[in-house]
Amino acid sequence: MKFNKLFVAVAVCGSSLLASCNYQTGLDKQYKNSRASLADGDGYAMFKYVGEEGNYLVNLAKFAESKSTSAETKALSSKIQEAYSTILPHLDSLALSLHVNDAMRGVPAFEVPAALAADSTSVFNDKAYAATVLKIQTEVNTKLTRESKNTNADINHFSEESLTKLQEVYKLAGGKVDEHAHH
Repeated sequence: MKFNKLFVAVAVCGSSLLASCNYQTGLDKQYKNSRASLADGDGYAMFKYVGEEGNYLVNLAKFAESKSTSAETKALSSKIQEAYSTILPHLDSLALSLHVNDAMRGVPAFEVPAALAADSTSVFNDKAYAATVLKIQTEVNTKLTRESKNTNADINHFSEESLTKLQEVYKLAGGKVDEHAHH
């Protein structure tokens, strides 16, 4: 009889203790005490890479739009600016909510690739521009595809949404999308 009473008392105390714990409070304490990010390593790398390369592509698109006379280049540049104008702010706010230090911190100053003929005496190289965008966008899509399977639901959702928005950029840059491929 005494054993049963003791067992019940321990169970009641234990359940009361566990019920008082809050998952979000635990995450807040983790951040407060260790300044640890709430995103895993792959998520952190994705924030950093997409933030840096997205900003670079937007700056490159603005430059290409001002230098090129090609309708295809102007369409690609416009699509890049349109897509990343919604993705980058969402990336930044998600990074802040997961205590990832500023995703845009450390973004290098914009420099025009030599292949695009940056001086005023030469003609803008539209093919090199599209190839540069395709190369960067392929890697961005790869990172987002990997993170669309992340265990963090917010990162997962962000990655899937971003991939959908960036498919048109990828196609306009010359990338081939398999219409029949599904997850």
